[in-house]
This record gives sequence, C-alpha cells and structure tokens, in this order.
Amino acid sequence: MPERRRYCYVSGLRLGIPALEELCARGRPPSLVISYSAELAHRCGYTDFETITRAHDLPHLRAADINGDEVGDALSSHGIDLMVVAGWSQLIHEEVLDSLPLGGVGVHPSPLPVGRGRAPIPWTILRDMSSSAVTLFHLDGEAQAGDIVDRIRFDVPSDVTATGLYERVGHLQSELILRNLDALLEGRAPRRPQSGHASVWPRRRPCDGHLDLTAAGRDVDRMVRALASPYPGAFAMFGGARITFCSGNLVPEIVGGDPGQVVSAGSGREWGVTCGDGSVFVPEVVRVDEGVRADPTSLAMFRPGRYFDVPSAHMLSAAGRVPVQVEYDTGGLHPTAHMNGGPAL
Repeated sequence: MPERRRYCYVSGLRLGIPALEELCARGRPPSLVISYSAELAHRCGYTDFETITRAHDLPHLRAADINGDEVGDALSSHGIDLMVVAGWSQLIHEEVLDSLPLGGVGVHPSPLPVGRGRAPIPWTILRDMSSSAVTLFHLDGEAQAGDIVDRIRFDVPSDVTATGLYERVGHLQSELILRNLDALLEGRAPRRPQSGHASVWPRRRPCDGHLDLTAAGRDVDRMVRALASPYPGAFAMFGGARITFCSGNLVPEIVGGDPGQVVSAGSGREWGVTCGDGSVFVPEVVRVDEGVRADPTSLAMFRPGRYFDVPSAHMLSAAGRVPVQVEYDTGGLHPTAHMNGGPAL
C-alpha cells in the first residue's frame, strides 16, 4: 500500500485554529505546522500555535518568511507533499509551490474573484455586503488568482461585527478543508478557473479607522462594526486623546445635537455622540489612547455638551470630503458651526 501523502498546515492567525483543532480531532493531523514568529505578533488576529501543537505532538515551526530557507528545509525534511494555508499575509512564491509534489491550496473569505487582496473581513462589512463566501483555491504564485477547489456561501447579517464574522469564517474554513482534504492529497481535487469580474480590496492600516462624525450614523456604526476585535478599532479624537469605539449601537430615539457633540443617552452617565445626520451612536466599550477597554460611563471626560475634535482637513480630503470652516466660542470648547456631511467609505 502506498504511503499516505503528507501535508503541512500554515496559519499565523486565530482564524486558522478551528480547522487545525478539527483535523486533529478527526485523526487527520498535519505532518508540520508553520505559524508566525513572535516578531509578527502585532498583526491582527495573531495567535501562538504552540499550545495546540504541543497538545497534539505536532512538529511546529515559527517563521516570519514563508519563502525563506528555514521553511524550505522544514518542508523537505518532513517530506511534505501539500501545503494548506489558512491565514498568512504573504504571497507564497512559485519556487516553494513547485517544490511540493501536490503544490498548495489556500482559503480566502470572499467569493473569489471578487475580493482578492487584503482585509476581506472588514471590507465585507464596510461594503455592506448581504452575502459572501469562503473560497478554497489552488495557489499559483499570484494573490488569490488560482483555480477554485470549493466554496461555501453564506448570508451576512446587517448588524454583523468583525468579531462575529471572524469566528464564523474560521469554522467555515474548517469545513472546507476537511471535506476536500482527501481529494487534495489524492491529487483529484477540482480545478475550476475563476470567472467573472475580479476586484482587489486594498490593504487597510490602523489610521484608516479614523471616524468622520460628519458622516451618517449608519456609516459610523458600520465602521465600528467592521473594525471590531481582532482589528484595531474605529476611533475619533477627543481633546487630543484617541478614543477607540470597541463596540456600540445606533439609538434612533435619542435626540442628537451638532455632529461630534456628546449628548445624554439615558440614565446615569450614559452618553452618545451625534453623527452627521443627527442620529446618535452610543458606545458600549471604549479605549482611551492605548489603555485598557473601559465602560464609557466610567470616564468623566465625556460630559454632555462637549465635542469630539473636528476632523483635520487632511483626513477629510483622504476620505473624499470637503473640510469646512469651524468657529469656536470664547471658551474654545466646542464648534458653533455644523460640519458638512459626505459620502461614507
């Protein structure tokens, strides 16, 4: 009987944990796990795979460069035939794939060829998509351009957060890999060329989460949901401090003030911030600068009547909006003119 083909599992993100756990639970563990080294711990969703690999006695290599010599040597020494990639922010070179008898496959949380590129989970929410997919595809040295093996489509709830979508995608990735692994290792997995219009979603940086409170409340809410954990969060400036809205909700029955103005939002010290259309966003959890997450009512700085800082002309220009002249009262505490609204992201 021929020896069973061997595969390695590549992921540096929490997104990749469900599939690895299920593969091990079903007696189909990889022959090698490659995860991010500690120097990449700043990446959104970073996870140290040491606990799970140790629990299942799996060979484990931490790497910063999937195309480096150390990875190549490990693939060779472990006799790897197939690479399965489930969360790695680096293009795998053709030289690496050509060194593997069965090449490699990857999973991507978008309905390829739509949504190639970076940050697919935030972009799914920012683009207000009502449905999406997780796609399993053959790696070919180009970013998410290889032939499709399989995909799972799913509906996107209108109030979904990045946290919830991230968890769901992780489990759908697990389902895709498990139901196709045998075919992949036997070299009989489907190859269906991608068809239709291809789109590439750009990389997002933490600074892209700067909220424009002149935008409509639904757009502010969407930004907060799209950048929830494990992403850096949507933020606005208040007295020079960076206030990250970790979670929250639009509360339509609250009467707002000027865009960016803090208003009372209930009993006690509950507060909200007025958006450009007069609706009010009420944060549930915030973070001040790089501090810990906090209950907004515990922060005395947010008194009704005060204002978040007016967005800079540079920020407005980058978002395609036109800055306005804002006059300040003699106390310098709040603007006396409204800010112009504009289109959302």
